[in-house]
Amino acid sequence: MAEKQKEKKIRSDIVRDSLYTFGTNIIGTILGLVSSIFVLHRINPKIRGYYSELQTWGGGFNTILGLSIASAAIYFVAHYRTENSKGALKRFTIITFAIIAVGSTAVLVSLRDSRLFNTTPASYLVAILVYALLSLLQNVVIGALRGQNKFKMFNIITLTQRILATMLAIFIAFRPAAGVWIWCTNAISFAAIIMAIYGVHRWNGPEPAPAPENDHRVKTSSMVTYSLKSHVSNVLNYLNSNLGNFIVQGNYGISSLGVFSTALTIAQQLWLLPDAVSQVILSRVAAMSDQKSKLHLTLLSTKIVAVVTTIASLLVLWAAYLFIPWLFPMYVGVLPLLSYLIVGTIVISYAKVLGNSIAAYGRPELNVLPNTLGFAVNCIVSFTCIPYLHIQGVALATSLSMVSQGISCMVIFCKYSHTPFYRLLVPNREELSSLRRAFRG
Repeated sequence: MAEKQKEKKIRSDIVRDSLYTFGTNIIGTILGLVSSIFVLHRINPKIRGYYSELQTWGGGFNTILGLSIASAAIYFVAHYRTENSKGALKRFTIITFAIIAVGSTAVLVSLRDSRLFNTTPASYLVAILVYALLSLLQNVVIGALRGQNKFKMFNIITLTQRILATMLAIFIAFRPAAGVWIWCTNAISFAAIIMAIYGVHRWNGPEPAPAPENDHRVKTSSMVTYSLKSHVSNVLNYLNSNLGNFIVQGNYGISSLGVFSTALTIAQQLWLLPDAVSQVILSRVAAMSDQKSKLHLTLLSTKIVAVVTTIASLLVLWAAYLFIPWLFPMYVGVLPLLSYLIVGTIVISYAKVLGNSIAAYGRPELNVLPNTLGFAVNCIVSFTCIPYLHIQGVALATSLSMVSQGISCMVIFCKYSHTPFYRLLVPNREELSSLRRAFRG
C-alpha cells in the first residue's frame, strides 16, 4: 500500500513539474515573441546572423567536446543524490572545461581565414569560446538542479534568463550592435550559473536519502562511462539539428544564415511541451523502481505531447503566413522554410520524450541509432536536394531527418519495452482515467 502511495505521489509530482515547466516555457515563448517583433522588424539579417553564429558554434563546442556531462549530472544526482555524486561531478567538470577550452581555440584559430569566419570580427570568435565554456558550466549546475528535482528553482532561473534576454533584444532593436548583443548574452549565462549554484546548495529541510543499494560514492569513471553512452547520440542530435546552419553559413553567407536560423528557431518554439516533459521525466523516471509505472507514464506523456504539438504546429504555421509578410518583410524568406520544418517538428516530439525515458532506464546508448539515422538522412537529402532547391533543400533535409529520428526512436522504444506500436498513438481507458486523477491530485 505504501509503495502504491509513493508511486502515485511521483506521478502527481511529474504532472505538476511538467505543467510548471510548460508554463514557464509558454511565458518564455511569449517573451521571445515580443523580442522578435522588435528584433525582426528593426535588425538586419547580418546582425542576426552573427548572433546565430555565437549560439550555433558555441553550443556546438559544448555539445561535441563537453562529453554530455549534463546527462550524467541529472542521472547520478537523481539516482545517488548530491553528496555521493558531487566529487566525481567536480572532477569531470574540470576535465571537460579544459577539453573545451583547448579544442575550441584550436578549431577557431584553424578556421579563422576560412569562408566560415573570414568576415567575423576576432572579438566575436573570443565570445564564441566564452559562450561554450559558460554553456558547459550552466549545463552542469542546471543538470544537478534537475537531478535534485528542484524544478521550481529551475523554472525561476529559466524565466529570469528569458526576461533578461528579452530586455536585451529590445535594447538591441533600438541600438543595433552585434557585439553588445553577443557579450551581454554571455553575461546573462553567467548570472544564470550563479543562481543555479545557489539553488543546488539550498534545501528546505534535509536532502532526500538515496536507496540503500545506491548509497555509496560515485566514481568519476562510472560518470564518464555513462556520459559517453549518451554522448554519441547527443553529438549526432546536435549535428542533425544544426547541419543546415553550417551549410547555409558556408554556401549562402551570414545574412542567409540569419533567415534560416530564424525559421528553425520558430519551429523549435513548438518543442515547448516536449522539452518540458522530457526535462522532468528523465530525473523522475530514473528515481522510480516499478517498471510498469515507468512505462505507463512514458506512454501517457508521449501521447499528450504529440497531440498538443500537432495542434500548435498548425496554428504557428497559419500565424506565420498571416503576420510575417506584414510585420517582418526582411524575413519573408522564412515562410517556405518553415513549411518544411513544421512536419519534422511534430514527429521529433516523440523522440524527445521517448529518448529521455530510455536514458532514465539507464540505457542512453539505445538513442544512438535514431540520431545516426537522422544524421545520415540529413546528409543524403542535403547533397541531393540543395542543387535544385537551394536553401529550401536544406530545410527539407532537416525536416526529413527529424521525421526519421522520431519514427526510429518510437520503434526502438517499443522493441525495448515490449510495447505494441499502436500504444504510442492511441490512448486506452486506463490512461485517460489516470490523467484525470493526476490533474485532480
